[in-house]
Amino acid sequence: MKRPILKLRQECFGGTLFAPHTGLRTYLDQLEFETVARRNDPVAEELLLKLGMGGELHITYPEWLPNDNFSAPDVVFFEITRACNLRCAHCFNSSGIKLVDEASLKERLKIIQDLIACGVQEIRFTGGEPTLSADLEDLMIFASESHLRISLGTNGILTKGLRMERISKLLHLAIVSIDGTKKVHDKIRGQGSFDRAMEGIHALQSYGISVRINAVVMRSNMDDIITLTEYLHGLGVAVFIRRFIPSGRSAYDVSEILTKKDYMKLESELSYYLSDSRGLIHGHYFREKIIETRVVLPFTRHSCSAGHRGLVILPNGKVQTCGFLGPLGEANVGNLLQEKFTIIWKRLVKSDHISALRRNLPIHNASTNGPCTNCLAIALVKQESTNAQERDAL
Repeated sequence: MKRPILKLRQECFGGTLFAPHTGLRTYLDQLEFETVARRNDPVAEELLLKLGMGGELHITYPEWLPNDNFSAPDVVFFEITRACNLRCAHCFNSSGIKLVDEASLKERLKIIQDLIACGVQEIRFTGGEPTLSADLEDLMIFASESHLRISLGTNGILTKGLRMERISKLLHLAIVSIDGTKKVHDKIRGQGSFDRAMEGIHALQSYGISVRINAVVMRSNMDDIITLTEYLHGLGVAVFIRRFIPSGRSAYDVSEILTKKDYMKLESELSYYLSDSRGLIHGHYFREKIIETRVVLPFTRHSCSAGHRGLVILPNGKVQTCGFLGPLGEANVGNLLQEKFTIIWKRLVKSDHISALRRNLPIHNASTNGPCTNCLAIALVKQESTNAQERDAL
């Protein structure tokens, strides 16, 4: 039986160890990294088995090891097109029409090769709607050959048929967007989109692909999200309930942001499902796990991955730290069609860019009527007009 692949990336503190087939990630100290890097050492095998991560080891030694961050992001969100077959009312980047300067297949393959060399461990292909791109299968094949974890963010409508059946052999996880039961979802995303998305989900499952639903919760669909969660839980489908961030097509819908009281109600209504030992139901601000690393890191591991454990590549090769921050006005931090990833990452980590964004958090958390957050994007949103009376009542 073929052994699973393990990806190990060197860090200033030791290493980041990742199992692409499960998505499990852990950290090694310097001595452990050196031990595991010896590969066939019995002590290394014993350590890997103790961590529950036995497998064939692939090690990356990045060109640069920062002292105050990871040597590369764990995951890159690769927007391969802005084309989309839907016009969702809350689309965070106003997708719909392909950009005039979207990169070629050759340029995208070169970008992925660059990411692999730097130690990126997962690529999530997104959009727009990535299944509309003729390049998707070629990109996934290329990433798969280097044993990256491959995930797909999709509206689910085109996730069936022979092409998707081929793609499914390369895919570890599909994240499908559903924002309510049929009536509400169709109002947000377009007539007939719910039934077609559910057909796509069933197709993905029949191909053996793990599926997670991302449900964006707003004040207008909050009750419906509860009904949706109950329905999907009954089907054994994982759900992540995402906070609503006004950006893109919904940039001015600040009244849709849930208050602290709203989240308390939502958590109470979903308490049975949140307590399920299978862990199918998760969400922002709902009993979120405190990440405790098994080794002491020389810097803080933030829950917000922007510019820290994650980056976004736009269809034209430009780089941003978060898919929401760009539409909210964040400047590009580089362009992978013009410079190598290591140069961009080194410049970003050495800059005050992320620190400046994080300085917004205490100001936001001191005045918001919502839960305190570590999300850099929500802290940028102007919320002065939202539910002032409720804020006063809390």
